[in-house]
Amino acid sequence: MTPRNRQRPVLHLLASCAAVVLMMFVGMLVLTSAMMTSPRALDPGTDEITDFGVVQFMLGMLVLLTLPWYRRLPSLLLAVGAANAVIVQADPYVLAVGLAVWIARCRQRWHWAVAGAGFAAILVNAAIHLSALQHWPDEDYQRTGQLLVAALTMICLGLVLGISFWARQRRSAEQAKVQAQAAQHSAGELTDELTRQRERHDLAREVHDTLASRLSGLSLQVGSLEKTTQRGETEQLDEALRTTRSYADQALLDLRTLLTSLREGGVAPSAPAKAPAGAQDLQDLFDDSTATGLEIRPYILLDGYSSAPAALQRAVFRITQEALTNALRHSADRAVSVRIGGDPQRGMSLEFSNRSTGQSQFAGGSGTGLVGVRERAELLGGSAEAHQGDDQFTLRVRLPWASPEPSGDHPAAPS
Repeated sequence: MTPRNRQRPVLHLLASCAAVVLMMFVGMLVLTSAMMTSPRALDPGTDEITDFGVVQFMLGMLVLLTLPWYRRLPSLLLAVGAANAVIVQADPYVLAVGLAVWIARCRQRWHWAVAGAGFAAILVNAAIHLSALQHWPDEDYQRTGQLLVAALTMICLGLVLGISFWARQRRSAEQAKVQAQAAQHSAGELTDELTRQRERHDLAREVHDTLASRLSGLSLQVGSLEKTTQRGETEQLDEALRTTRSYADQALLDLRTLLTSLREGGVAPSAPAKAPAGAQDLQDLFDDSTATGLEIRPYILLDGYSSAPAALQRAVFRITQEALTNALRHSADRAVSVRIGGDPQRGMSLEFSNRSTGQSQFAGGSGTGLVGVRERAELLGGSAEAHQGDDQFTLRVRLPWASPEPSGDHPAAPS
């Protein structure tokens, strides 16, 4: 706790004590003034206090001693103040103080009923003093006293209402502020949770598009290697082994990249990512797929693709990679037609089609590849649709060219 914070409770206590002392001082003045309205308390002839006045004054002073509890026990001030105002016929000062605090905290109907009774006691006390003034022999004193009593009663009622409703408004504002802060805190927690969920979603897509794709190719290549060994084609065995090792090395590299991304706090823009190389990336992808035994029939027509946004190039690469992997898994003849075209004016269009028997020999698919393709297209403002005919599967994707780089909410995918 800083020295300034340690001083606050002391200052608050001193301010509360000063307020109570001030209220008691004012109460004594009001009590003295109230006694001047009744001939029973003050002798009109000698201006000396009577025995009844002494008792009334002593009781009034005892009532003032309840003021230090005006915040904790406003009901005590209401009860004692009402008795002092109506039964002792002194002043309604303590009653007014307790009433102001009581109204500021009113919540239920019976609270307001008690408050109404308090106002009635103040009016009864005013009537008592007005009646007492009529017994004074001096008429000028009577009229002046009656005017003062009426004015002070109105001022008292106004202060009670004004202070109590000001306190209610202040409390309502503080509660609204607390609720707003709680809502802001909840919104922040919800935003953090959505961010973590989106990061997990992005990470799952990256694992599927990189590591899962490599492992799928590796699985298919091992199957091809097994068949080559069974056929005894030893001259092709070395090439098949090199291809298998290449897939294993690429899968290991993808795994290291993903682990590095996780250590750095998710798939963030700072994650190690190879800069897109334009059409060369597609050519390397075609070469890798061809090495696994996939026949590619490409039709590529691109204009200015090397200068296209990096996010667009990464999306084209990943979508093409996923489409070729699907063709390798599910095509009936291990052949796929690829049409990729685009320029800055028309955007990008990709189409992949292959024969499909509807029965795949590959059992390791998770069924999320097309979902990932659609998500990548939609992140850039594009679209993707897949069509399964009698014996033909077609995947069409359209991407806007001038799509902005993904914001921090959607981190760039490592290539």
